[in-house]
Amino acid sequence: MSNKTNKSMETVTSLLKKFVVVRSGTRVSELIYESKQDAKIEFDHWSDIVHRWPDGTKIEIAEYDEKKHKL
Repeated sequence: MSNKTNKSMETVTSLLKKFVVVRSGTRVSELIYESKQDAKIEFDHWSDIVHRWPDGTKIEIAEYDEKKHKL
């Protein structure tokens, strides 16, 4: 494959990436976001909750994996 084709495939792959907010690896809602920036509002919401009532969980924005992040 040429270098141009590889770049095109990377662009398509990055456009297909989806993101979810997880709390200690468990999805917190059914929302799926197009970018990490879109998920930031929900991430901030859950971070605030964990900050107010600390329970040792970790909030993250993770790349969506259909098998791993089922509801």
